[in-house]
Amino acid sequence: MQIRLAGIGGQGVVLAGVILGEAAAIEGLNVVQTQDYSSASRGGHSIADVIISKEPIYNLIVTKADVLVALAQLGYNTTKDSLKEDGLLIVDTDLVKPDREFIGAPFTRIAEETTGLALTVNMVALGYLVAKTGVVKKESVEEAIRRRVPKGTEEINLKAFRVGYEEGLK
Repeated sequence: MQIRLAGIGGQGVVLAGVILGEAAAIEGLNVVQTQDYSSASRGGHSIADVIISKEPIYNLIVTKADVLVALAQLGYNTTKDSLKEDGLLIVDTDLVKPDREFIGAPFTRIAEETTGLALTVNMVALGYLVAKTGVVKKESVEEAIRRRVPKGTEEINLKAFRVGYEEGLK
């Protein structure tokens, strides 16, 4: 499965990609995780690609995404052509107005309301993605979060992930 996460700098897209890739590795799946971001630390585009497969992986970048998660309009605009025609588009419904069929939720607002921090939007969106696709197990992502987020932020990130996961089950 080819998954592309797209947003702007500061939304934690790259960290979400790293965590998703690590969760897949925990499960013994093959995984390639890459990222692309502009030189602007805030406001520039930010993309994380994760390819997960039981088979060997020969592509190092997402060629045609099965899933595109867009957390900002700029992220969507710069990556929408990489999504397969029948691919799954997941968006932050407050911030992205796509020109095709999509699912999603107001991830940033959910993050602010549940953790008080908009920057946990990446974990809310990741939870939603995992619930909707089942690409990896919830427990594997929780383990990867514990390993990868800055020390002292594990609980708030886990909370944001679980809220997003619950939203995705609806």
